[in-house]
Amino acid sequence: MERRALLAAFAGSAVALSGCVDEAVTGPATNETGDATASLDVELERVPHVVTAYEPSRSRGIDPEHIVPEPEIPDALREPLAAARDGGFETTDPSDALLTAVDEFRAYDSGTLKPYVEIDGTRYAFDHSLPTFTAELVEEAAEGYDPDRVFTEARQRDDIGSEAVETFVDALTAYGTNVARQTYRRCRRPESVAAFLGEYDYLEDQFGVSRIRTAVEHPDPPHSITARELGAADMWDRPVVDESELDAELITFFQRALASEHRAPALPGPDRSQLFADEVPAAYADLAAAYDEPPYYRIDGTVYDIAVGESRYDRLPVSVSVAPSEDAAREFSLTVAVAPENAAADVTGPYTFRSRGALPTALWVFDEGERRPLEIVDTRGVEGTQPNRSDGEALESLDADDELTATYAVPSDLPAGTYASRGLFFVSWNVPGQTPSESGVYPFEVTITVG
Repeated sequence: MERRALLAAFAGSAVALSGCVDEAVTGPATNETGDATASLDVELERVPHVVTAYEPSRSRGIDPEHIVPEPEIPDALREPLAAARDGGFETTDPSDALLTAVDEFRAYDSGTLKPYVEIDGTRYAFDHSLPTFTAELVEEAAEGYDPDRVFTEARQRDDIGSEAVETFVDALTAYGTNVARQTYRRCRRPESVAAFLGEYDYLEDQFGVSRIRTAVEHPDPPHSITARELGAADMWDRPVVDESELDAELITFFQRALASEHRAPALPGPDRSQLFADEVPAAYADLAAAYDEPPYYRIDGTVYDIAVGESRYDRLPVSVSVAPSEDAAREFSLTVAVAPENAAADVTGPYTFRSRGALPTALWVFDEGERRPLEIVDTRGVEGTQPNRSDGEALESLDADDELTATYAVPSDLPAGTYASRGLFFVSWNVPGQTPSESGVYPFEVTITVG
């Protein structure tokens, strides 16, 4: 994999994050109880690498619910599938029962085929060249048509009277901005659809009147059915690397990311975790280079998306600083300022900052394994209540020379000692003469010493 592709893997950010900072925090130096007059020192450090880990959904792959178990495979398809597994099935005269059986594997109004079965404990996908009826609307607006041969979806829907015809009409017509016109496919055309086509040549939807165009795919024999085994890459629509193929040090590294307690509210949900790290095992670079897109990883029998990113602070038009409060012994400020001069290229505003949970970021420390949030007691440069989006993200846009400042309070009963608090924020900006805008991530660690 090229380095550019690797860097783009972190949350869609142009600031590549490719690694992790150790989640294990430095515990209290003593067990003495802190008080309101205790001293407080803070130090900001950049983080070379951040790893984000979670269990992915199957939005791109094959949902196991779409795999038909052997007892539920239609009878007419059993022998053809057995032959397909043994080298291939071929016929010159497919039965109506076989055509109907294949259609049982279709989904959605359009009849998208989800040809997945499990036989003798092995998952297969089958393909076919059986005769298939298709219908679609011609994109060009119809002219010189007979109005009596036009079915107007909006006005005549209640008159359809057939579920098969309703499915046919829904597949061909568009609805709103989210449902586009599609092609209807069935191996065996329902009789009610044939009757509908005998009465109508055109459909009218929100885009106007269009002619219905029909055809038959694979009209001539011989007709065949083939089958192939489904692998992990098929199920996830992405390569899946088993831990047996991984270097032992890399497995440990990934396990640390999965076990990290850096989670919500900084991440969307408790099932996602992040690890901030100084170094990435050397084996990772070779592994990443072997794939055109980042693979998933199977660890302890579970598949994970583990994105490793490398920080690129030189791209970001910001500066970040921390300082103890002059007014309260247990408080400190974190300031994020717009600083175009810090970016390697020409940049312009507006500069939009976002972070999940709070701006500039949600922070906490760990005390004997317990997570202790650092409350934000004051903000400057942040308008209104934060977070201000339904997804839990806080967002604010600034102009050049503006800044965000949040004052964090350390719990009054936190024992004296040294603690690590980690956070990050996203920032986007414009580049003269370029569309779209650029964006990046700024991860950091605040070392807090309570005296």
